[in-house]
This record gives sequence, C-alpha cells and structure tokens, in this order.
Amino acid sequence: MTASDAGRQDARSPMETPVPPAPVEATVRPLPRLGRGVVWSDIVAEIEHDLQERMRDAA
Repeated sequence: MTASDAGRQDARSPMETPVPPAPVEATVRPLPRLGRGVVWSDIVAEIEHDLQERMRDAA
C-alpha cells in the first residue's frame, strides 16, 4: 500500500479486513456484591451443606 492509497477502503489486503465477532447467546448475570469479609467459596460451601442436610432429611 502506498501513501496515496492510505485512505481508500479497497486498498486493504484481505488479511486486514475486520472480522465481525461471533454471536453470543449466553446470558451474562453479574454476581452480586458481597459484604466485607464474605467470600464466594464460603457461600458455595454453605449451599452444599444445606443440600446435603435436605437429602439426609428426605431419606
């Protein structure tokens, strides 16, 4: 490409042509903000513990 071709769209090589992003169908849900000293691993452990108790009670 020469300096005179710099502003022309058709002067691009095929490798410089932008590729549109792939469509994303996933729903993104941000995690809620946690209070000071609270970590997600503690919350997950508590949920798993509750589930185990319910399974034990159901048996």
